[in-house]
Amino acid sequence: MKKWIPILAACIILGSAIVFFLLNSADDVKMLNETEAAAKVTQLYGGSVNAAELNGNDFSVEFQTDEGLYSAQVDRESGRVTAVELIEKTGPSKALTVEQAEEIALGEVQGEIEEINYSKGQNEYAVTIMGEKEVSIISLSAETGEIRKIAKEEIPQSDSEQPEAEIPPEPERIITSAEAEAIAKETLEGEVQEVEFTQTQDGGYYMVEIENEETEQEATIQIHAIRGEILSVEWDD
Repeated sequence: MKKWIPILAACIILGSAIVFFLLNSADDVKMLNETEAAAKVTQLYGGSVNAAELNGNDFSVEFQTDEGLYSAQVDRESGRVTAVELIEKTGPSKALTVEQAEEIALGEVQGEIEEINYSKGQNEYAVTIMGEKEVSIISLSAETGEIRKIAKEEIPQSDSEQPEAEIPPEPERIITSAEAEAIAKETLEGEVQEVEFTQTQDGGYYMVEIENEETEQEATIQIHAIRGEILSVEWDD
């Protein structure tokens, strides 16, 4: 019987060593602290951390993004985020880029973009456009692109920039009777018997009578007093 005593003692010592090793190995497991848990959340979801506290084996991390206020549960041992909960929705995030907002604004008002500003509280863009005679500020939703307001202000002009007074067009020149005779002779060369001018709304006309003794031809030629155009030719038998 005594020969089993050393064997039993050896088993007890070995068992104690195993238990001691397991207990020490558990103590050596790396546990996350509050700073590391907060960094894990911001790495995954962005935003900023408001608070982090240990509840049992999990860290409860409260963080804020543009979309709202959230709470995340982080396992202290594994570092995994086990749950995320929305506490309060603070507003939609902007969906339009700056370039898209500028394009929408230029579709409403002609000119050049002076500046563009984004309001996080209103979730809207304010686009300032400089035109020839006025400055326009277009407010539009950063989520949908809907135009919310257009404000315009005239640009004061200096004296040098004032438009010049319109110069009335010169009245169209009426050809002289001598010019009318010369035009008439292009149709019939001869001696002018009579030239008569008649005023009309479109400038008037000349009636020129010409006789050619050699050919025994006579014609009355109507000529537009401004255009110098031959309107009609009447031949006498």
